[in-house]
Amino acid sequence: MIALWLREVGQMVRKRLDDLLDCKRCGTIRMDIPEEPDEDTPIRCSGFGALLGTWGELRRDFTRQIASADVIELNHGTITKNE
Repeated sequence: MIALWLREVGQMVRKRLDDLLDCKRCGTIRMDIPEEPDEDTPIRCSGFGALLGTWGELRRDFTRQIASADVIELNHGTITKNE
């Protein structure tokens, strides 16, 4: 498990990231991202090949979802934010 510590906090609430980021077929966040994608590069689930959206859409969605996070945990294809 990889954790990105943004700041130290006391009591945290955990919430799984989803929306555009997770594959609706397998429920994980595993993406095939080419080197140097541009805003319009299509991004697919690495497990099933399902289209998740464009690189620009996914970046904006990720940024929106983690805006209030204190800690982001990446674990086996899921991303959890702790507030």
